[in-house]
Amino acid sequence: MALIADSGAIYGLYDRRDRHHKPLRRALEKETGVVLIPVAILAEIDYLIRSKLGIRAEMNFLDDLLAGAFTLEPFGLDDLARSRDVLEQFPTLNLGLADAVVIATAERLQLRRILTVDERDFRAVPSFDGTPFTLVPADT
Repeated sequence: MALIADSGAIYGLYDRRDRHHKPLRRALEKETGVVLIPVAILAEIDYLIRSKLGIRAEMNFLDDLLAGAFTLEPFGLDDLARSRDVLEQFPTLNLGLADAVVIATAERLQLRRILTVDERDFRAVPSFDGTPFTLVPADT
């Protein structure tokens, strides 16, 4: 079964000093499905990795994308409209567009599993069928 990733989790995979690095790595080692990254959050991931870890880490991330470690998921106007709806529906969460994109993409693909270290936001928003998302690695 596929898993959709948010930017904080991808960053944590590349920062060996991040407190979530080891649990994220272990979760991916056990993962049997594809790990999807919405293309709309690539710029945020790139900014986090390059600004905090440098160009070498950025190149490693791009190399991993090119090698197929992650699958890029397209993002269209319907996803953008749903992202806007999510932001409007949960204004007190201060989600931001990147989190709303992950939620909208998960809804469209009917996925409940999110690779994230952001439990506060992703526990507050229900999945497409009204049940809570399964947060990896926290819930695994």
